[in-house]
Amino acid sequence: MGQWLVRMGESMLKSKPVRKHFTRILRNTLTAQCEIRGAEVSIRVEGGLMFVSGDSDTEIEDALKHTFGVNAVDPFTEVEPTPEDVANAALEANPNPEGSFAVRCKRHGQKGEWTSQTFAGATGAAVLDKVNLTVNLSEPDWALRVALFPDKARLLGTRFMGPGGLPSGVQGLVIAHLNSEEDLLCAWLMMHRGCRIQPLEGAGEQLKAWDPSLVSEEYAGKLVTGPGRDKNPSPWGIVAHHLPDAPTFVDEEDSVRTPLVNLEPLVGWSQKEIDTLKTKVFS
Repeated sequence: MGQWLVRMGESMLKSKPVRKHFTRILRNTLTAQCEIRGAEVSIRVEGGLMFVSGDSDTEIEDALKHTFGVNAVDPFTEVEPTPEDVANAALEANPNPEGSFAVRCKRHGQKGEWTSQTFAGATGAAVLDKVNLTVNLSEPDWALRVALFPDKARLLGTRFMGPGGLPSGVQGLVIAHLNSEEDLLCAWLMMHRGCRIQPLEGAGEQLKAWDPSLVSEEYAGKLVTGPGRDKNPSPWGIVAHHLPDAPTFVDEEDSVRTPLVNLEPLVGWSQKEIDTLKTKVFS
């Protein structure tokens, strides 16, 4: 079974009530992302970190890489919180290390017997008792990374990054023209800032990997959009690369006419920057 430690990034900077709402949205969205890919996951949130576990490693990692609000992801192995156990597990995973190494430890939760520095030092000593290496704290050939908790230590694997941003839907609904690659990139940038999109023109097939609500009406009905729990929100903006003829109001027949915000987020981008964004969105 694979296990991943997920850092939620920007969501953790919000106030406690907003953070709780964002975390709930992120958890539900990630569960849906895994379901769409045929994977079942168990998700637990503790102290600003999200712990994800499941059997379908490839599918789960693909979901993590395509879920807004996910920042950094560390695969991990759980071991007893002693320097000897961590050193043994690390050398089991990398039995023939060469050159230099460093132990990088971060303590989480209540302070106990160890600090980050003392645990790293003791683990390094335990490694040197078993193999002949040199210590290089700045640029080691092998970086042994540990997340230390009161009850367990997590030996971290190779980190990969999620898209970051805000969880899907926390900033409401935006309608979108999706007639060109640049239109899709504009929509993606708004999705990155927590918006769900409602295609007005074009299907946006390449965006479905990033938001389950675009995959089916079933998921669109399950997932919340907006700061509350509205499952039938009104759009507040319209997005595309160019909007010369965009509507000014949501509905002129309404007694209260709500102005639509016109969003063209690629304005000012260079072609090189746009090409880099294409690689990220469409790969």
